[in-house]
Amino acid sequence: MQERIGVFVCKCSTNIGNKIDVDSIVSDVSNIENVVTAKSHNVLCSNEGLEFLMNEIREGNLSRMVIAACTPKMYEQRFMNVCEASGLNPYLFQMTNIREQVAWVTPDKDLATEKAKTLCLAAINRISFQESIEKKEIEVQPDVLVIGGGVAGIEATLTLTSRGRKIILVEEDDDSGTPELKQSAQFRKVYLVEKSPCIAGFSGRFEEVYQTMECAPCMLAPELQEVLQKDNVETLTYSEVEEIVGSFGNFTVKIRRKARYVSEEACIGCNACFEPCPVEVMNQNNLGLSKRKAIYIPYAGALPNVPVIDKENCLHLNGKECNACEQACAFGAINFEDKEQIIERNVGAIILAIGSKLSDPTQYPQFGYGKFDNVLSAIQIERLNATNGPTGGKILLKNGQEPKSIAFIYCVGRKEIGYCSGICCMYMSALAQHVKEKLPDVKIYSFYTDLCLPKKEHQRIFEKVLNKGVEFIRSDGSEYVDSDGKQLIVKYKIESSKKSQLIDMVVLAPPIEPNQDIEKLAKLLEIPLDENGFFSEEHILMKPYAAPLEGVFIAGTCQGPKDIGDSVSQASAAAGKILSKLMLGEKLELEPIVAEIDEEICCGCNICIGLCPFSAINRDSERNIAIIDDTLCRGCGTCVAACPSGATKARNFTLEQISAEIREVAK
Repeated sequence: MQERIGVFVCKCSTNIGNKIDVDSIVSDVSNIENVVTAKSHNVLCSNEGLEFLMNEIREGNLSRMVIAACTPKMYEQRFMNVCEASGLNPYLFQMTNIREQVAWVTPDKDLATEKAKTLCLAAINRISFQESIEKKEIEVQPDVLVIGGGVAGIEATLTLTSRGRKIILVEEDDDSGTPELKQSAQFRKVYLVEKSPCIAGFSGRFEEVYQTMECAPCMLAPELQEVLQKDNVETLTYSEVEEIVGSFGNFTVKIRRKARYVSEEACIGCNACFEPCPVEVMNQNNLGLSKRKAIYIPYAGALPNVPVIDKENCLHLNGKECNACEQACAFGAINFEDKEQIIERNVGAIILAIGSKLSDPTQYPQFGYGKFDNVLSAIQIERLNATNGPTGGKILLKNGQEPKSIAFIYCVGRKEIGYCSGICCMYMSALAQHVKEKLPDVKIYSFYTDLCLPKKEHQRIFEKVLNKGVEFIRSDGSEYVDSDGKQLIVKYKIESSKKSQLIDMVVLAPPIEPNQDIEKLAKLLEIPLDENGFFSEEHILMKPYAAPLEGVFIAGTCQGPKDIGDSVSQASAAAGKILSKLMLGEKLELEPIVAEIDEEICCGCNICIGLCPFSAINRDSERNIAIIDDTLCRGCGTCVAACPSGATKARNFTLEQISAEIREVAK
């Protein structure tokens, strides 16, 4: 059957119409074989233009269509929708760009017209080789994986499960043959994976948080309990994601659940096992300010309230005679035979909420961290201030006495790291306020280069700290900490004047930097990191909650430094987007532009299997050929380029199609 090709050139008002002789192009392409209609229109993307196209397709009984207009990024999908509505397969349509690639960059009208004509002819050549592609739908997995149990992960989990039940009415026949409606309930499930033994993340270490100065554990406890008690939330603490394959709607995830050696079902959280343990090691949760046992919970009040045994330091697990904790447990919760497990779960979407960390202050030796006693990081002073911390909430020096003077040094490492973390000024001001409340007579000096107070509540907190007598000193950022053997000495410069101040304690505000797990997850999901090492969002303004890979969302400080409020907002946005796109009971349309393998040509070399970044290709051992899973393939074309026999091709981007286009341009 002879093809019936329609060619339509858009004038784009004056954008194309004044720079290119559109009528000349229409006249020339009208004489090409199989082109049954060629017309121009002022604005094809307008409602009038779309209706014009629909009528032309139907009345002309077109079998293929070419549009010469602007960039396909803007309106290609709209034109494909018109094709579909008119009964023309949308993959028998080709769009060529004569605005950005010709009209806007070629001043000479005659030259621009010839160039545009060449692109139109190339598209007509190509369209003859294009094939109908039928769209496929698959059942979607409505469950969601949330990686990270901090405030962002908790908020995302609660939002996703707040409307988890959907009642489906199913019509069935009873024994009498009379139709009867029966109810069937379906639940959305969330798998919350947290690397540490408890949820709450960084915020669980704080006593009070700005802007409200609320008790952080009190504020978080109800939400943590709700997550742990929800039937449709599976909380996997002490676990890490090891493998992710698939695409939006159908991800398969493998999770490594480490051995806890304490049964979460049997343990009641009485903590009777701690005291008998003979081993003491540094408590990393308190950043070395205290010690803990080999069996421990990270801090008092941590949830779930189930201890974990430190395999590296436990005597029994290292082949020595000791079962003190087992003997002390009246409920048989200690299980030295516990083994790590690999758990597999299927989900439709993923939220990355792995948080961030404070930079190690030892990277900046000028501040004396790790060299002098009483030089602390901001998180260490947070732990001293916390009632569940190493001193029960007392601000004390290493010798157990209260400090009479403290220096807060802002912007530590900012020059080296290259960006402002945005929240340091406020959390340091909040800490100064906490210290002043506990030690009213302490003298506090705050050394800063710039102050970042972007929100409406920040100025109020800053003024409150000023009123408490905290002295702010603007220096040039060259602070240096030394010691005379009794006290610390902070040396600094104001304009050209060098000064120094004797201090009992120094508190450093190091920058926020990406978590150590971020590169692993970025590699697993094939998503980019930004120049600072945080997850790169799809669009910094319009989609700051989404990763460039569809079905993967970002929440919290793994996308960049932010406070609790902004983390919660971003988590809610990410969860809301999933709720709107991943609907219970609905099907998902697969991306049709994927790779396919000609089974008659495939030689079974398996080269493509090893190269596929999405694990979409497997080997059929019986037929000795490679096969592609359409649900996993993302049409990147890596396998097409590597196939030595030419058995692999990309739909709608075949060698014949591309060659036909190039031949016309290369004339």
